[in-house]
Amino acid sequence: MPSVSYDSLGLNANIVLDLPLTEGVGSLIHDVSMGHRNVTAVSAPVWTLAANMMTLVFDGTADYLVLSNASTTDLEFTSGDYSLGCWIDWEDTSTSENVFGRYELNVGGWELYFYGEILTLRHSHSLTQVGVGAHPAHHRSGCYSSGWTPGSGWCLLGVSRTGGGEAQMYRNGIALAMSTSGLVDPEATISELIIGSRYDKTTDWYKGGMYRPRIWSRALTSEEWLRLYNKEVGLLP
Repeated sequence: MPSVSYDSLGLNANIVLDLPLTEGVGSLIHDVSMGHRNVTAVSAPVWTLAANMMTLVFDGTADYLVLSNASTTDLEFTSGDYSLGCWIDWEDTSTSENVFGRYELNVGGWELYFYGEILTLRHSHSLTQVGVGAHPAHHRSGCYSSGWTPGSGWCLLGVSRTGGGEAQMYRNGIALAMSTSGLVDPEATISELIIGSRYDKTTDWYKGGMYRPRIWSRALTSEEWLRLYNKEVGLLP
């Protein structure tokens, strides 16, 4: 019988980052996707058992995870599809809170962040992109959803972005109403992947719990997001 690889099965198809957080201790976190990278936890986010699953709790002032540009070239999404997902239990800090990002502001790349009840996916663009859909003063384009409630317990965050078009966000497997200013393909960047902070690691800290951050190099469907939620909803309190 031929073998079947982890990343060719169902929801794992084309997964390019998967951090199940099984270590439970230390500053190195293993990516179980085919990349098999070691992610570095900076400033000691706290390993915390939630129900039967190990999670990380970020302090909102200095904690983040990082992977180098050289080891994340497969996450440099420009014209292609991609999806971002993780379980979150976050707190409002009255400022932006970056969940994922591989970008440099006004240069290139993508980022996903909260501001209160708003979740925004934003692409950065260089000067060459101004006037091609990006905001002319800021060289950025984006879309967002609302109704996210900090402090309300664990929920599954999902985003599917289709190259050349818009993105769809999901909360607990349910598609959300989207608002957009026109999401333009991001330009390439040599930035690191940062989870939990702004690209330069100086502000916009994420605060609260996080479980199993994942990234795919394809757009998950509505049915897949609901299936993922139903599969994992009983794992966390």
